[in-house]
Amino acid sequence: MRIALRIEVTSWRGLREGVPNLLRLFNEYQVPATFFLPFGNDVAGRDPVRTWSQRQQTGLRALAYGVLMPAPAFDDESRRMGELVQRNGHEIGVIGYSPLHWARRLAHAGSDWVAVQLELLKLACLQPPFDAAPPLAVMDWQTQPDLVGACNAQRCRYTSMCRGRMPFLPVLQGQRSSVPEIPTTLPTLPEMLCQPDVDAGNVHEYLYAESRHLQPAGHVYSLSADREGIGALDIMEKLLIMWKGQDGSIRRLGDILRGIDASTLPHHQVGWGRVSGNHRHLEMQSLQVPA
Repeated sequence: MRIALRIEVTSWRGLREGVPNLLRLFNEYQVPATFFLPFGNDVAGRDPVRTWSQRQQTGLRALAYGVLMPAPAFDDESRRMGELVQRNGHEIGVIGYSPLHWARRLAHAGSDWVAVQLELLKLACLQPPFDAAPPLAVMDWQTQPDLVGACNAQRCRYTSMCRGRMPFLPVLQGQRSSVPEIPTTLPTLPEMLCQPDVDAGNVHEYLYAESRHLQPAGHVYSLSADREGIGALDIMEKLLIMWKGQDGSIRRLGDILRGIDASTLPHHQVGWGRVSGNHRHLEMQSLQVPA
């Protein structure tokens, strides 16, 4: 059993509290992971419905960010945390530019907006510990054709913006990415908690059962520094114990690519779909198409 850990860091509290909590847990169990860190600002107050629903993770204070209080700037703190993450043997990538802003705007954005955002992201990554072509993720598995077409080796080593089954090269409305996409294959914790008979006391058992279904390149589990790094840290620890047992292995997303020949990856269409337990439309891996 091979599980790669994809960690979204999308809030000020998740960055400052959730990431250190996860680092301590991962160090205790000697497991590596990939952290996708934010730039821009935490504008949680501009999406009050979502922020209120996640108040136990992000804190009530987040309801004022970008509205009644200045939106906290991620950049310097992400660089500081990125150095700490790397020193502890983990991989770092970026999760768009101002993660919530991307999650809300990207799917319907025009090409000019995408170009501006990518330039902001490029400038933000010029300083260590980031490099010019970090792995790229997007909050809530969103995308846009111009973003797919802009993904090349000069901009990012790989992407993780999709739900799917195996690594592939994305194609969307005639735009083709030239870097591998490593999709999330497993349900998230909130999605699983929406299923019948699943609760906080047994959700780790159901997630473990899902991870036993074989996938060609192993599984990717997407977790949140806001959620598993704070209120659900005990559930994450139970999952690590189960995944490490019985000769299981936990790894970074980049380790998946080191185990395959990227030149043989198929091209797949991506589109919009739904998964059980999630009301949003997400980017989904679809049919294979000619190279």
